[in-house]
Amino acid sequence: MPEVIAYARNDHLDFTIPYEWQGMRHEYRPDYLIRLHGGGGATITLILEIKGFESEQDRQKEAAARRWVSAVNHHGEFGRWAYVICKDPQGLKNNLRDVAASYSTNHKNSANG
Repeated sequence: MPEVIAYARNDHLDFTIPYEWQGMRHEYRPDYLIRLHGGGGATITLILEIKGFESEQDRQKEAAARRWVSAVNHHGEFGRWAYVICKDPQGLKNNLRDVAASYSTNHKNSANG
């Protein structure tokens, strides 16, 4: 895909997002990190999670990841980030294109992710 600059499985990269579950601190390791071209020269780092069945703990991980992305984007010093859960691998290409397109038009100066 022309939108994809690079991607890596988050295996041995030590990229984690802290979250709390049942009163205990845990570390969430998302599946992939993907660098995307957005419009206007924007580059987006996408945190991608591939999911089938979803548990309550998974929902806590998602909430933590969305908070993390929002905080990093608000800070502004680490580029633009986004988070996507892909529940249908057949639709992954569209998920990636949607992120690239939305960041090219809606997130030029936004802290949302």
